[in-house]
Amino acid sequence: MRYHILPLLAASLFSVSAHAGFVEGLAAYNRNDYASALNEWKPLADQGDARAQYYLGWMYDMGEGVRQDAAEAVQWYRKAADQGYALAQINLGNAYTTGQGVAPNHKLAVYWYRKASDQGYTSAPVNLGVRFDNGEGGSQENEANLPVYRNVVTRDYTNVQFTLANLLYNNGMGVPQDFDQAQQWYRKAADQGHPLAQINLGNMYINGQGVPRDYKLALHWYTQAADQGNAYAQNNVGNIYRKGLGVKQDYAQALYWYRKAAEQGDAGAQTNLGLMYHNGEGVRQDYTEALGWYRRAADQGDSGAQYHLGLMYSNGEGVAQDYAQAAQWFRRAAEQGHALAQHNLGNMYLAGQGVQQDYAAAMRWHRKAGYQGDAYVQNSLGNLLFASGQGAAQDYPEAAEWYRKAAEQGYAAAQNNLGTMYKAGLGVTRDFTQAAQWYRQAADQGDVNAQYNLAQLYAAGMGVRQDFSQAAHWYRKAADQGHSMAQYQLGLMFARGQAVASSGH
Repeated sequence: MRYHILPLLAASLFSVSAHAGFVEGLAAYNRNDYASALNEWKPLADQGDARAQYYLGWMYDMGEGVRQDAAEAVQWYRKAADQGYALAQINLGNAYTTGQGVAPNHKLAVYWYRKASDQGYTSAPVNLGVRFDNGEGGSQENEANLPVYRNVVTRDYTNVQFTLANLLYNNGMGVPQDFDQAQQWYRKAADQGHPLAQINLGNMYINGQGVPRDYKLALHWYTQAADQGNAYAQNNVGNIYRKGLGVKQDYAQALYWYRKAAEQGDAGAQTNLGLMYHNGEGVRQDYTEALGWYRRAADQGDSGAQYHLGLMYSNGEGVAQDYAQAAQWFRRAAEQGHALAQHNLGNMYLAGQGVQQDYAAAMRWHRKAGYQGDAYVQNSLGNLLFASGQGAAQDYPEAAEWYRKAAEQGYAAAQNNLGTMYKAGLGVTRDFTQAAQWYRQAADQGDVNAQYNLAQLYAAGMGVRQDFSQAAHWYRKAADQGHSMAQYQLGLMFARGQAVASSGH
């Protein structure tokens, strides 16, 4: 939404005659006598009075006493901005941001916002201007006897700092992305209480963008905005307490903040509140309560809530099991790009649950899910392509590629599967060294199958130097998790005297 800044500065910086003409124009403007205001300000503007130029820009911008003309407004704003008039610089920046009266140009928007912000525009000059206008300043200011402005914007100029930070934070906005500069401008606005700047500064601490990752500082800034009643911030505070990020996990606090946001209608918080009732986190498990919150969020189009409604209908949790309803909710979420909903909808097409069995549709939805980048989904897609008779033609090369996408994200099951593809030479060139490397990555994460497979490579000396100690080490890791073949192989090694103490891996 576009915003404008109305001037709030004393007129004492200009000559007496210019001051008089400006004040007369201002008095006329405040009476809604735009024609008289225009007659007073136009000659001053032509003579280079920045205040008058700015007000002419404002009148053309608003269509007050003249035909509304955004391009003409920009011309007058520019004249005043070139003289260093900060309020004109702000509105000129707005024009370049929104493309009203001028071609959008975020580089120029940043340029003009910086010009204004570098003049120290905070709440202080605004409040000073208000005091001038109400005759509450010093004796010199009282002599000016400026009338009270009509429709004065009394908020501070933190919106400029916030907008400038947004342009620097978001990639592809016409200026180089600069997290360091963005966090500095967010901080300026956040320090003055701007809730959206506080939220975005919290986001930067969560993600470690422009600042070191620091969950406690993220919580600090989210709480600042949450205490102002911002529902998005309240949901974020709930997330931190629910996940225990930088603080002790506290479901009671999470519930408190989720509920505050949910009762304001925040769909994300409604979904999160539903999840806590669904899973019994900090409350007695209550499917009816979960359904209620999911429905409120789903009706607002929240894809996460729609997905969870699909799960509840699919599993018969709190409702009669209804695959048709499940498929409908999964579809709503899937069409919004929810990867797990796409994956589940694909499974329903595979099984013919709630929809007519359709292998082509199943693979279409599974591939959509895979391209979303979810490692679990990518590994599952690899499994479908690896096995025959599950609705997809067996395709080892494509299966290997999906395993690789998931494996490179650190997904242990996919790393084990990719190791097996290299060991067997399925869809890739056979390479025992590569197999061992992928098995080890998964084994180090505790994947029992990878531990068993890595032990086999050490026992046979395939892709690694033969090492019975290492083989026994990994067989034991898998055996301790209940892997029956690992237990058997470890028993054989003891019988053969090969299960010597391991020195580690």
